[in-house]
Amino acid sequence: MGHPGFSYDLKMLKRATLVGETTSGRSHMGMAHQIDDHFMIRVPGIRVINPISKTNWEGTGVEPDVKVKAADALETAKKLAQSKLQKK
Repeated sequence: MGHPGFSYDLKMLKRATLVGETTSGRSHMGMAHQIDDHFMIRVPGIRVINPISKTNWEGTGVEPDVKVKAADALETAKKLAQSKLQKK
């Protein structure tokens, strides 16, 4: 589905039909901090909030409108677009 934030915003605005799989559900962006020579920790530092939903996709992921395997998403999207164009 591309970048989850972009996809989520388009979905909330009802400006796109999302095709594919649900995203991972990680929306809180963070910074990596080196602990020592072998370990690093990522700490959330930014919380994205959509003005329409008043929330984000943290923990739930961005749900597509048409659920298909990622490998089939492009072909499915092409067929949906062709079908919509033929109806016009």
